[in-house]
Amino acid sequence: MKGYKITNCAQDMRFGIVGKSLKDVFTKGCQKLKLDHINVTMMTVDGTVIDDEDYFQQLPAQTLFIFRLNGETFETGADLIYNVLAAVNNNTLKTSIKIKSFMDENIKEKIRILSSVLDVDDDGKKKKISSLRLRDPDWFQGLETRARTKEEFMFKRCQERIRSYMYKTKSDMIKSDFYIKHTKCRKYLDEVFKQFSELLTKNKHHGYYFDRSNTNGLCDEIGTFKCEGAWNQSICSYERGTGHKINPYQSRESRIIFSTWNLDHWVERSRTVIPALFEASKMASEVHRSINMKYFYELLFTTVNLKLVHIVCHDKGQHISAKCDPNLYLQYKKV
Repeated sequence: MKGYKITNCAQDMRFGIVGKSLKDVFTKGCQKLKLDHINVTMMTVDGTVIDDEDYFQQLPAQTLFIFRLNGETFETGADLIYNVLAAVNNNTLKTSIKIKSFMDENIKEKIRILSSVLDVDDDGKKKKISSLRLRDPDWFQGLETRARTKEEFMFKRCQERIRSYMYKTKSDMIKSDFYIKHTKCRKYLDEVFKQFSELLTKNKHHGYYFDRSNTNGLCDEIGTFKCEGAWNQSICSYERGTGHKINPYQSRESRIIFSTWNLDHWVERSRTVIPALFEASKMASEVHRSINMKYFYELLFTTVNLKLVHIVCHDKGQHISAKCDPNLYLQYKKV
């Protein structure tokens, strides 16, 4: 049994509840907020829909859940920051940001400290940033974690992001009309997702992307991450190509801001990769060949298709020219 926080879309009321399962928390939440469960979607503050028991069990105690009625809109913390940054320039951000009447977790603190960590302090490169929790307890303040080092925490945080792509993709697939109607294709899709799960476990959900002690990480040895630019750009164009950068290992404030950075799918997960998987399963069922698991695995979960981007460079529009290659949908070997 773990304790959680719940609120409605307007966030004009908030309660604490205890539950042992997704169904338990969902039922108690609807009762507490006096909502009709038939028309309610439960999600986290970043907009992730919670409808999978395994994913729910991975979430820490005191997670805040939003109970959204059908037809309501909820603006996440990242959406709010994105809109602010898109509307003002850097100098304006550094002098005055006044955002009120928003009750997201830590959002006021994120806004307050945003200007001070837009750029990595060059002096920070010249000094060793401590890793141990015992030496920098302030960095871990407010975290529900048993991690003893910053590297361990960042590793797990990246795992959570990659794991969420798996759960979201599987959930979208199972709920789709295609999956429900095409029984012959279903077994090919189930098989490829089983392979996804096995390979993700083997690769530890690629948590090393955020681990500065790993040579395959996305940062340098002291923990500085650089924005890779919008999906249709080869580099980040911020400040004439200097690019956004941040070191979440440097301070608690930097760690909080880094949570608003995104691992953006160049070939979009929901708009492009999932429909391509459906097409691949149809092709596979017709010619009795396996879906090319490696190809789709790389598109969904690896830096072959993921770009680390600052929220300003996260283009939420359609990635029109980023397409899947039908020639790579299937394996050569027949089954």
